[in-house]
Amino acid sequence: MKGQIQTSPIDYASYIESSDHGVGSTVTFQGIVRNMESSKELKHLFYEADEKLAIEEMNRILEDATKKFNLIEAKAVHRIGIVKPGETSLLIVVHSPHRKEGFEACEYIVDAIKERLPVWKKDHFLDGSESWH
Repeated sequence: MKGQIQTSPIDYASYIESSDHGVGSTVTFQGIVRNMESSKELKHLFYEADEKLAIEEMNRILEDATKKFNLIEAKAVHRIGIVKPGETSLLIVVHSPHRKEGFEACEYIVDAIKERLPVWKKDHFLDGSESWH
């Protein structure tokens, strides 16, 4: 279980590796910033978080998923700061013996992170307007 919050771009390749030979499936989710939101052209998103609490909660979610779905390993990383269209804001990686559990666990982790993490998002639009989520 490994949860991270970072300001730098997410290096996808460094997260998908596993040295465990019991891995039969690796399932990933990448949350990618769109260029449009609410029919308006997006300049970038700004993510803010209570980093300490977010990492603690993320690790709880990963631990819960690992137990519930019998995973070999689960990892998650969430960007904070400015994230531009086309960039990854959230990456989830699930290593499991079988694909079914991997897919179910990945969805569970994404939903739990969206619901429980103290992370807030502000849309910055090209027209100069802004909106918090």
